[in-house]
Amino acid sequence: MFPQSTLLDPLFWMVLGAIQVLVFTGASQWAKEYQLGMNWWKWAIVGFWWLSFILTIAGAFTLLGENEGNAGWYVLGFVGTLLVIGGAAILKVLVLLKPNSQ
Repeated sequence: MFPQSTLLDPLFWMVLGAIQVLVFTGASQWAKEYQLGMNWWKWAIVGFWWLSFILTIAGAFTLLGENEGNAGWYVLGFVGTLLVIGGAAILKVLVLLKPNSQ
C-alpha cells in the first residue's frame, strides 16, 4: 500500500483494526442510547454492512498499494458510495422500526 515504506503499511492496518474495535464496542452503546431495540437480524444486517464497508476500504487501498491506482479509486468511489447510501438506508429502517417506548 505504501511503496518503499516499512512503517506506514503495518501502521495503517493496525489503525484500521483499532477503529474496528472502537466501532464494535460503541455500536451496542449507541443502539441502547437511541433505543433502537436491536435483535439478531438487525445486528446481522449492520454487521454485514460494516464487513462490506471495511472490505471495500481494504481492497481499494490494497489496489492502490499495488500501483493499481485507477482501480483502487474506482472501487473506493463507486462501491464506497453505494455502501454509504446503503448505510443511510439501513439507518432509516432501524429508526423506523424503533419500538415505541412510552
